Amino acid sequence: MMQTLQLHSLSDALREGLRLLSREATEVAASQEIRDFYRNAQAPTPAGVVPATADELAAADETEW
Repeated sequence: MMQTLQLHSLSDALREGLRLLSREATEVAASQEIRDFYRNAQAPTPAGVVPATADELAAADETEW
């Protein structure tokens, strides 16, 4: 993995891991803020954007990265 990410030391790998964890934590916090703001109601979509269907959401949940 270190070679794939072109990380040259264990310190670089740990730093990258912490960076990714921090980024994920920020995204989770932002998601929670949106849920809190809209009080668990559906957040509005931008003009011209059609909300995802239940099938599309289920397919997204099954996606493996």
